[in-house]
Amino acid sequence: MKIKFCGIRRLEDVAFCNELQPEYLGMILSSGFRRTISPETAEQLVKAKSRSIAAVGVFVNETPEHIAQVLKQVPLDVIQLHGSETAEIVSGVRWRTGLPVWKAVQVQTAADIQAARQLGADQLILEGKAGGMGIAADWELIAGAKPAQPFLLAGGLTPENVAEAAARVQPDGVDFSSGIETGGVKDYAKMKRIVTIIRGV
Repeated sequence: MKIKFCGIRRLEDVAFCNELQPEYLGMILSSGFRRTISPETAEQLVKAKSRSIAAVGVFVNETPEHIAQVLKQVPLDVIQLHGSETAEIVSGVRWRTGLPVWKAVQVQTAADIQAARQLGADQLILEGKAGGMGIAADWELIAGAKPAQPFLLAGGLTPENVAEAAARVQPDGVDFSSGIETGGVKDYAKMKRIVTIIRGV
């Protein structure tokens, strides 16, 4: 099961990731969010990360042109769309960037998962509320819907509940943001606990 640590903002956070080796490191590149960083900062963080970790840029309701412009400065591996983007935008971003495109979906009903299949994303991020708020998704709903494409489970995941969530939902990966923080800052001990739980090491 793959691990994504999101909302990475500091070189210290990257150092934690380099030691713990999650598959993905996520950075918020749209303005107006608590964990937003500038393209300049993101460029520094990507340069500091291990090559074995994929850099995921998170964008909220941005145009494909804007994302392509950011990509000229920040060498991302994956684009994650976290707003109300349509299938047309998903396709446009993939065409402009040549990168895999993930789409975050706030799951309230099984119909939300069905609709998400039509967006054409390479992978979904299934969560309960807007990302980074620490609110858990409805695990039973997601498990029952049996998404047909790869997905990461997000929303309110912590070292205390990730084992149960993973067992019940059986996602392809798990995505953490607020659940690996203490006082709004990434917490190495929490990150290490998650890696130990998921990988049994």
